[in-house]
Amino acid sequence: MKAINYHIKGIITSLEYLFKGKYLIYFIPGLILTGIFWYFDTQLADADWTSDSWWISRANFIFDWLKDVTVTMNESLYIFLVLTALSPFFTALGEKFDKDLTGKETEGGILRFINDLLRMIFIVIVSLLLQGVFLLIYWIIDKMFGFPEMVDEVMKYCIVGFFFGFTFYDFALERYEKGVGSSLAFAFSAPLGMIIIGAIFKGIYAIPYVGIPLAPVLVVMISTVAYAYYKKYLPKSNQLSNE
Repeated sequence: MKAINYHIKGIITSLEYLFKGKYLIYFIPGLILTGIFWYFDTQLADADWTSDSWWISRANFIFDWLKDVTVTMNESLYIFLVLTALSPFFTALGEKFDKDLTGKETEGGILRFINDLLRMIFIVIVSLLLQGVFLLIYWIIDKMFGFPEMVDEVMKYCIVGFFFGFTFYDFALERYEKGVGSSLAFAFSAPLGMIIIGAIFKGIYAIPYVGIPLAPVLVVMISTVAYAYYKKYLPKSNQLSNE
């Protein structure tokens, strides 16, 4: 299938550039954010949530609740922070990599920076909402027909992976001036590609310690290559399409 072929080329091309020492600087923001996040996570886990003070003692149950909620939300919170707080870095990475691959020039500036950040927040919210809707629809269907547990796991993995993939593909889609509606249309026209990128992200992300800062950078690069193949910008030609 072309989707599999495009993403294999994306992996090979991305690794070739990284092994040449290019784009390594884009791992630094993720490493810094990871270090900060782990520091506060450790402080939270080691915090003494009890006190002899009468007013704190009466509110201990609130502190316990906040601690439990924070620990439970750690992974989702981190992914959200990576995709939003670091979205300008990922946008810059995609633009530079795309220029090396296809020769495409992309205008920058402060307005672009703000637009990228706001768009990523919106895309993440849309992705989460749609993911919830699709999971709910599948849950209803599953209750009606009673699918085996293995089928449940595969379907849930594909649904979650699809929307992770869409979120990362949006860096390329925004670069080629696709609106949110057009971006969603592309995602649903290439579902296997979205699922592949989501699966790659989740696979790298699951690697202890190094997976968290590595996954987003690698996936942005791989999706940049794959999108260029989808839109026939690669193999590189002398005339770029304005699609």
